[in-house]
Amino acid sequence: MTTLTNSMNGLPRRNSIQREFIASKTVANVLSEVKAASTRQLVDLPSTATMEEAFDVLLAEDILSVPVYQLEADQHAKKYLAIVSVLDLLKLLNDNVDRSCLLRPLAEAAGRTAESSQLVSVRPTDSLQYVMELFSTHAAHRVLVLQEESPILLSQMDVVKYLQAHNHQLGPILDLTTPTIVDHARTRRGEHPLASLNYRCTAMDAFLQLAQSRVGALAVVDDEDDMVGELSAENLRGLNRERYDALQKPVVMYLKESQGDLYPPLTCHDRFTLSQLMTAFVLRKAHRLWWVDEAGHVKGVITLSDFLGTFIDASL
Repeated sequence: MTTLTNSMNGLPRRNSIQREFIASKTVANVLSEVKAASTRQLVDLPSTATMEEAFDVLLAEDILSVPVYQLEADQHAKKYLAIVSVLDLLKLLNDNVDRSCLLRPLAEAAGRTAESSQLVSVRPTDSLQYVMELFSTHAAHRVLVLQEESPILLSQMDVVKYLQAHNHQLGPILDLTTPTIVDHARTRRGEHPLASLNYRCTAMDAFLQLAQSRVGALAVVDDEDDMVGELSAENLRGLNRERYDALQKPVVMYLKESQGDLYPPLTCHDRFTLSQLMTAFVLRKAHRLWWVDEAGHVKGVITLSDFLGTFIDASL
């Protein structure tokens, strides 16, 4: 298990309303508001569970990742090895494009992404600022909170919900607009070219393209390059050997069948403020918002990592 050193708390910062608020809060503060006692039971899987079992659990629980453990020698205590996401499973599938791959153990999926290469854990006493640093600049989308009771998984969305509940304490940063937010995000993470795919390609080809890219989602476009949908590793949840042949269908048809419909992508435009983006993320349970121009053409994308990074950007 790897616990990242909480050294970032000492970084020099300009005083600001939102930074003072974030520095004054802890992981325990977030958990007390966004993780009701009835929802705190950790969903996990043994390292021997198969990809197919993991896809089923992720869909049934409506989650994107699961902590993976192995039993200690006494066969009672759990030793957590990694947090495996649906993207890790996709990258494992990319190694062996065959339905038999779904029987491979989760142990083989760990380490496929930077996030699952080490288990990042925090304590309830760690600062909210520290966790937001992990979420925005260290490739983590969720962390394991170690406490006296059972561990709890804390996600980026949990932190966004907490910030939304305290938006009245965050100050003028909430008035920043989309272009500024995207510019600062690109400075932090580097420029990633937008990736898209034509709606006629098969779902299998689409997922393989996603597995080999550096982005978390692909824009699905028509022949005029208008965005008609999006594809992410999330869309693989529920995949099993019986449904494997569905991957040979056009990606649009696959999305319709797996989701129940082809839902329009969630978008934002130049005039959207940080406050409006936060509301959209929380109300729509979104993991990204596509930045589009007046004609509907995609100009960029804002992820939860980008959003959280804005609050701790030293230049804002």
